[in-house]
Amino acid sequence: MVTVRIEPPNSVILVVAREDFTPPSTFAGRTCAATSDCIAIGVRSVDDGETVVSFAAPGQRPDLMVLGEFVVISEGNLSVRSIYNREHLTAGVEVGAVTVEVLGNEAAEPDEVVLVIRS
Repeated sequence: MVTVRIEPPNSVILVVAREDFTPPSTFAGRTCAATSDCIAIGVRSVDDGETVVSFAAPGQRPDLMVLGEFVVISEGNLSVRSIYNREHLTAGVEVGAVTVEVLGNEAAEPDEVVLVIRS
C-alpha cells in the first residue's frame, strides 16, 4: 500500500484518470462526486491538519467506510492531485473503464482516504 500525507488546498483532492479531465461541478451534498474521468473528494480542512491518501487492494482496509464507488475511463494511470493539478500519488491501471471505490475514516471530511482500484 502506497501512502502520502497531503494538505490539499480548498479541502478537495482529485483522482484523475486522463490528462485532459473534467472535474465535477458540484458535490450535491455528498463527500465524493465524479465525472467520467475525475473523482473529487472533500477532505478535512488544511487548518485541521494533513489528509492521508493511499491506494489499496480490495479487502485490505475493512475498517473504513465506503464513501462512493465510481467508474472512470482511464488512459492507463490514476493520479491523486490537488485542485491546482499538483500530483501527489499515481498508480498504473488498465486502459479503459476502471472502478474506484473511495473509502474513508469519516462520512464527511475524512482525514484518511483509501482508493481501491478494480479493472
